[in-house]
Amino acid sequence: MTSAEFRPVAAPATLGRLWWLPSHGYGNGLDDHAWAPVLDVDARVAMILLDAFRAAGVPAYTASLTPHTHASRDGWATYRIWVGSSAYGRAEDTLLAVMPGLIHRFGPEIVR
Repeated sequence: MTSAEFRPVAAPATLGRLWWLPSHGYGNGLDDHAWAPVLDVDARVAMILLDAFRAAGVPAYTASLTPHTHASRDGWATYRIWVGSSAYGRAEDTLLAVMPGLIHRFGPEIVR
């Protein structure tokens, strides 16, 4: 019987952001060495959140989880937001500051 062999990448930092994230998304111009998913939202607020994270100095990236030919029940695509792991705490603080206003403006269904 054979087993899976662990083969670490020699220099993951040289692979860049796309090693961690889908290639069909959008970033806010700030980069990090590691990324963590933080929230799934609908398309109406994905770019607003990227801007808020940029203003807070938080690297952020978003990509659609919904195939381009399909939308969710309410007609809006779902986007996942990733943030730079080094700024995860700042990202949480930013969400606590920004999300109440977005939910008031767009409704609670923006969070998936």
